[in-house]
Amino acid sequence: MKRIFPGICLAALVLFALLVISFVVWRVDLAHDVNAKLQAIRAAGLPTSGAELNAYYPAVPDNENAALVMNQAFVLMRNYPDSRSNEVNWFRLPGRGQQMTNEQIQLLTGYVEMNSNALAKMAGALKLTKSRYPVDFSPGFETLLPHLDTIRELSLLDEYRAVLAIDSGQPTNADASIKEILRMARTLDEEPALISQLVRFSLVRIGIVTLEDRLNAGKLSDAELANLANVFAQQKETHFIARGLIGERAMVVPFFRTSFAKLKQLSNFEAPQAESPAPQRPSLFLKTTGFFERDLFFYLGAMETNIFFANLPPPQNLAITNVSEKMAWDARKHYCIISALLLPAISSSLTREADGFARMRLATTALAIERFRLAHGRLPENLNELMPQFLSAVPIDPFDGQPLRYHRLAKGYVIYSVGSDGHDDGGREKPADWKSSDKTTYDITFTVER
Repeated sequence: MKRIFPGICLAALVLFALLVISFVVWRVDLAHDVNAKLQAIRAAGLPTSGAELNAYYPAVPDNENAALVMNQAFVLMRNYPDSRSNEVNWFRLPGRGQQMTNEQIQLLTGYVEMNSNALAKMAGALKLTKSRYPVDFSPGFETLLPHLDTIRELSLLDEYRAVLAIDSGQPTNADASIKEILRMARTLDEEPALISQLVRFSLVRIGIVTLEDRLNAGKLSDAELANLANVFAQQKETHFIARGLIGERAMVVPFFRTSFAKLKQLSNFEAPQAESPAPQRPSLFLKTTGFFERDLFFYLGAMETNIFFANLPPPQNLAITNVSEKMAWDARKHYCIISALLLPAISSSLTREADGFARMRLATTALAIERFRLAHGRLPENLNELMPQFLSAVPIDPFDGQPLRYHRLAKGYVIYSVGSDGHDDGGREKPADWKSSDKTTYDITFTVER
């Protein structure tokens, strides 16, 4: 027994040494693999941190920068000093064909009038064609983007002005608001943040809803229709979400080398703290074991896949839905905590981009139909009649790759996309009072009942 015990101890020491050596080799290889991925991203000219993202966001000379003047418009925005401010904040326009009450008209009229200076300043800003908001991305995940809420409020204000013009029997005055809302969206084109691109799509949608109201209010001249069609044509269908994902990756990377306190803030979606812009240093345990470094390696691989799909045209890019679900499951399975928190929302952003593209194509087609109606005194029997004079080709539904659908109605017409469920519901429109408990399927529609 005395001879066996030293042998056992020696074997245990050798085994322990082998385990330590294996771990060190694994840890060194992991660090090498992560750094190789980061170097490859930089070699492609893409950012890997908030500081690098600042340089990636194209600089614009101050005298050419619409965003700086837009910020001046934001400062001029006002709201009621009493309970009516809450009424404005929660206001929802009635559905198509429904009239506003006198109280609603008075509420919006007063709101628009008190913001006439902000609207005038905004109109001046949009004469400039370049834009870069004064954002510092150095804090990474904690970057503050206050202009996003305000620009959406300003776009809603312009929508209200258009609706009031239509309600007062002056629908042609709504044309300027439609153009301004779309141009406001374009000030976010280059902003490399996922939330910025989602807000951009939100603004475009507001502009399209306003156009739908305008086309239902009465006919437009061919000059008006051509002018609006030109503004919509300037809304390029580029890879906005891919740009947002590139920025998202750069802002998040530093948080894989953070503390548990910062991780808790991330997991609870707590508000960013402006006074502590840099993530706290990781504990020695986290740094030594490579717990988050392994997570980072997984995240970089997943984001590379997401960005690859985001650069594909729809509907091919929507295949990310199934891939994304598997990546999220793998992240949870392998205890990649941060990746498991961040990845599930990615695929929905591509669906929202496809939704935005669908609505843009519907609006463009509606303008072509109205030009056809004006020229021929009737509605087309099918969308092929619009070619080549008003459309070079029938736009494709980004959700299934088929041409957009078109139906004549008893009065007017509906153009539609099948939407994210891929099911053709015959142009069934989601009601204005839709609730999440409603399990009925709907299409993405643009309806003109005139």
